Amino acid sequence: MSPKVIIIGAGWAGLSAARTYIIVNPEVDLTILDDDSSVGGVWSASRLYPGLIADSPRGLFEYSDMSMLEDEVFASSQKRAAANHGGMHVKVMGERETETLDKKEMYGLLKGEETNSYLQKYAEKWDLIRRTRLKSKVIKAERIPRGEGLPTGWRVILSSGEILDCDKLVVATGLYSTPSTPEISGADSFIGFSTHSKLLGREHHRLSDPNIKSITVIGGCKSAMETLNLCLALPTKPHIDWIIRGSEHGVPIIMNDPSGPISLLALNCTRLFSAISPSIFDTESWMYRFFHSGRNWFGTWLCSCFWSLLTWSLLRDAGYDKSEQGKMIKPKVDNLFQSLLYVSLIHKGNPVMDELHAGQRIKVHVGELDHVTPSRVVIRKKTTDSNPSDEKDEINSNAIIWCTGFKASTSFFSPEDTISLGLPVSLDSELPEVKTHWDDLLAAADTELLKTFPALKKWPLQAPKERTTNYRMYRQVIPPSLIAENDRSIAFIGFVSNGQTAFASELTGLYGVAWLEGMLRSSDFPSLENMEADIAKTHAWMARRYGARGHSLPEVVLEVQTFFDVLVRDLGAEIKRKGGWREYLGVYTASDYKGLLESIIEKSKKRD
Repeated sequence: MSPKVIIIGAGWAGLSAARTYIIVNPEVDLTILDDDSSVGGVWSASRLYPGLIADSPRGLFEYSDMSMLEDEVFASSQKRAAANHGGMHVKVMGERETETLDKKEMYGLLKGEETNSYLQKYAEKWDLIRRTRLKSKVIKAERIPRGEGLPTGWRVILSSGEILDCDKLVVATGLYSTPSTPEISGADSFIGFSTHSKLLGREHHRLSDPNIKSITVIGGCKSAMETLNLCLALPTKPHIDWIIRGSEHGVPIIMNDPSGPISLLALNCTRLFSAISPSIFDTESWMYRFFHSGRNWFGTWLCSCFWSLLTWSLLRDAGYDKSEQGKMIKPKVDNLFQSLLYVSLIHKGNPVMDELHAGQRIKVHVGELDHVTPSRVVIRKKTTDSNPSDEKDEINSNAIIWCTGFKASTSFFSPEDTISLGLPVSLDSELPEVKTHWDDLLAAADTELLKTFPALKKWPLQAPKERTTNYRMYRQVIPPSLIAENDRSIAFIGFVSNGQTAFASELTGLYGVAWLEGMLRSSDFPSLENMEADIAKTHAWMARRYGARGHSLPEVVLEVQTFFDVLVRDLGAEIKRKGGWREYLGVYTASDYKGLLESIIEKSKKRD
């Protein structure tokens, strides 16, 4: 009998998982659920607004089986990108740099509309549109016991009240998709326009209201920088107040030159460049032994010099010291090694920093939110990274844009299932014996980690950013307890934060489907004890490597190629896909993995 499969999410992860599933099992009865009005996830039509640019360029933001540079795909995306956004023009880079947006070139920058067009075309290519149910919000997912010796299925309940049952559930919602806004006293009393950055695609036109003369942007992340740029382009030219909490990380900025001779983003996709960062997924190669084992003083020295030079270069290029306001957002760390997760990419010619230095349109405020009145945002001012003072700053505002991140996207599971599936739970709700078990595992893993990577000793553990447990899934895809029980009813796709979202989604999707469909056998995995030790080791590394955020988020940024290697090795395929000098100096792209799925299917058939 054909398995009934439900995939939650129609973004990068959901679409790639669906395509993989129908190739692996053409008889599958597959349904994709998404609460948006079009496919695309973060890049759905409703999320687009003028000036939105993808940080990942062409060639590095695509699946292995469809290039953005194919004639038909490129022409279609350019046509979509040319659509008029209410006549509003947002300057995101200089004139020379803007020319790169329209050129059919590898590593060229992508407009948001192009990315949306690509995902729409991909869904059409694999006949996924008819399998997708849009405006279908999942509010609950629970197990369906099938009786003694029978597989467990899943029941999905939609906000409409409709109930859907399936044999296998693929969760492809991403790490975070629900907008998070701070619980601030008086927020509901605000009489102006208030929205989260996630909704700017639908609501940005409201900011052009001539009655909105002052806009408050709250948050110091990438979405805040993009929001500032959008507000600067408004024809009404409102004043912009920018509130940041103030921390040692500041607002780290990478100034990118799209028309330059070298693509920084492409450089990061070479094995040699990524080897500069210590990776728990590579502890045996010559690059590990040279750079990170501690046995070669020259390699250790080179790594230290690299991070010092990179920090100096980024701080210099960002030009923080040009004004007092620039200094207010300047990172206060000597080394950006643990600050990369906070980086915002700005393209040469973008006006935000110039306007910030000028101080005419943008005013920076550093402090903690205190309360909101019908027409003001009140903060407790901070002059250092310490606790805020008693001095308050009242900021008049006609509109508030909350660039304050997102909540976990798996809240539709019961507390019991959340724990059993290895998803984050509040530290207060964790059972004492479970907490002790994982605390012991993490402590042992950290001790072993520092032997493997001696240089990480100088990076002390920081307090977690959130009071939750971390994701305890093997390879960030499958709960280890389910592997031990041979429960092939659920997998999580795209649950790792990295700079190569498209292919990471494709590869984790392949890994998950391979488990669900029996292409990965139980004997291919370590014991439950060893899987848990591996998970603890991975999280110990993330905590040392990426600081506070690494405690709770599965972060694999510069080291993502080595993460891909581990997944490909587990699947029984060839890791090195270039050969010769290109293996270390060549840019790895999704196209290098073309045919991977077919080779794994063929190998599985031979095993059977």
